[in-house]
Amino acid sequence: MGSEMCIRDRDEAENERMHLMTFIKIAEPSVFERTLVMAAQAIFYNFYFFLYLLAPKTAHRVVGYFEEEAVISYTHYLAQIDAGEVDNTPAPPIAIEY
Repeated sequence: MGSEMCIRDRDEAENERMHLMTFIKIAEPSVFERTLVMAAQAIFYNFYFFLYLLAPKTAHRVVGYFEEEAVISYTHYLAQIDAGEVDNTPAPPIAIEY
């Protein structure tokens, strides 16, 4: 069972990495934006580390809230594309290959 969980977690991490790489290709963030994201990640990492040590159930609940918000955001984004409010940009080669 342990190796199955490792494989599942590795696949999930790869999926998240591909989402990030696709976003970078489409959005082309500036150096400032990348630096800002890295700073936010550093702050969140430390916050989450201590939250998990002190209240693991709450930490898992936070992740659930983030996942729920992601679904809501993607749904809203797709609705904007369908309504013609946002351009439906073609997928970059990295996304097509994945």
